[in-house]
Amino acid sequence: MKKDKQQPRPTKRNKVRVVSARFTDIEYQAVQKRRKDAGVSLSKFVCSVLLTGTVVQRISKADADILRKLAGEANNINQLAHKANAGGFAGVAAELMLLKKKIVQIIKQLSDDWKNK
Repeated sequence: MKKDKQQPRPTKRNKVRVVSARFTDIEYQAVQKRRKDAGVSLSKFVCSVLLTGTVVQRISKADADILRKLAGEANNINQLAHKANAGGFAGVAAELMLLKKKIVQIIKQLSDDWKNK
């Protein structure tokens, strides 16, 4: 009777792909601290984080442009506040109402874009 050949046992070192990353000294220290707190090797820690972590998507160029517009309107509000302090609120009330409409439109555009993603 022939003996069944045993399947080779998988070795502990069956991981053969290497991924490298560059860190600043501060980033590396933070990674090392978290790894030590977890009580695992750097390899296991990085592998676990990469496989179970989430990536925050960068904002698109269109969204960045919209946010830039919003920041510009905030600058306009600041300028109108200076005017109001110097000459009274009545002189800038109409400009503030127009500015409010622009800001509401920008915010609506942002929220519509983000809802559709």
